[in-house]
Amino acid sequence: MNIILFFLILSLGLILNYICIKKNILLNLTGDAHQKFTSSESVPLLGGIILILASFFYINLSNFTFIFFISVIFFIGFLSDIKKINSPKLRLFFQILTVYTCIHFSSIIITPTNILLLDYLLGNISFQIAFTMFCILVVINGYNFIDGVNTSLVGYCLIISSSLYYLDLNGIQASQILDLRSLIYVLVAIFILNFFNKLYLGDGGSYLLGLLFAIYLIDTYKVNDSMSSLFVISLLWYPAYENLFSILRKVKFSISPINPDTNHLHQLIFFYLREIFGRNNFYVNTFTGLLINLYNLLGIMLATKFYNNSQILILIIIFNVFFYTFVYIKLKNKNSKSI
Repeated sequence: MNIILFFLILSLGLILNYICIKKNILLNLTGDAHQKFTSSESVPLLGGIILILASFFYINLSNFTFIFFISVIFFIGFLSDIKKINSPKLRLFFQILTVYTCIHFSSIIITPTNILLLDYLLGNISFQIAFTMFCILVVINGYNFIDGVNTSLVGYCLIISSSLYYLDLNGIQASQILDLRSLIYVLVAIFILNFFNKLYLGDGGSYLLGLLFAIYLIDTYKVNDSMSSLFVISLLWYPAYENLFSILRKVKFSISPINPDTNHLHQLIFFYLREIFGRNNFYVNTFTGLLINLYNLLGIMLATKFYNNSQILILIIIFNVFFYTFVYIKLKNKNSKSI
């Protein structure tokens, strides 16, 4: 069944790609600088549409609330993709409203983490709701930020899914709201399509995946007493830190933190690799995503091995944060000197 699902998603992607290119609809190039820094080729923003159509295969259909809010967050991103919601502030407002309503109508909320001060604050229900909203919003927008080069986001989601599936196979209790195996087959098909520039995820796809994994990981942590809360952080450190780091650097230079730019880490890596390997943006684009995901694969593999060891996990997270910051500063300085 899963092999059939894989080929179904692959075929659907190719058919929709052909239709969108022929009819000139849902294409990525709408004039924004951050959309065309890797390529001037028009690529359909189909990832979110395929994910929402395939959701009946990988989401537990008995969880109507989950399906509904995944659909709503996708729709917000889709309206952004087709330029019906151009304002970043308006998109953030709708995200906040969606996430708050989702928390209100579900049991998705961050529980005690074994971090003393945080657990004390989580004893207050208002703080608990606000903190859960903050974390989910950071993930949603972090996923959107790292979706700038081919295979970056979908590859990252594949790594996380594989980590959780491995733990599930080894008897570690996981949330039942997703069928991880089916999700992996869907993501592999989208990965291949994204690798060959047949589709981009777009805001719709990145918002959907952000909410999907944020909720799934919160629920998995809730049902698993042996899992360290730092393991969840180690799985989400890259999009979360990308988001928080981007906000801080934009505030420092008096730039609106919610407006897109071309100064994210993956973009700096892309510019650096393009200088080395030449101007063929397609290959550099894809290689950048693969390089970032190779690093994340190694880190997540190590974190998965020590999923219940908070001491080792905190060292992994600290190393990742320092390494990200070091590489960013080095590449930013190099880019500034070359201008």
